[in-house]
Amino acid sequence: MIRRSFSVGRSGSRVLVPFRRVSGLALSCGCVGWSVRGSFRAFSGSVWAEFASPGAAARFGFRASRLVGVPVWVRPGVCSSAGPVWVVSVPVSR
Repeated sequence: MIRRSFSVGRSGSRVLVPFRRVSGLALSCGCVGWSVRGSFRAFSGSVWAEFASPGAAARFGFRASRLVGVPVWVRPGVCSSAGPVWVVSVPVSR
């Protein structure tokens, strides 16, 4: 089985939303883990949410994309506790 990255969502006007809102959405969509990664270039970062299935990751990615106004990428990854996962990163404000 070849696992590949894919993009979900559509472009709109970009909105930075608080990380708590995106992490809450990730939890409600069934993520197995999440973290906030900072950015040195701006006062913003991204929420990295991990999902056990590509379908759950795609559903979260679509909803998050509508929330922030930009498409997001779903890509394969590995979690130390859950094993193989699908990772979605969403831009947020801290």
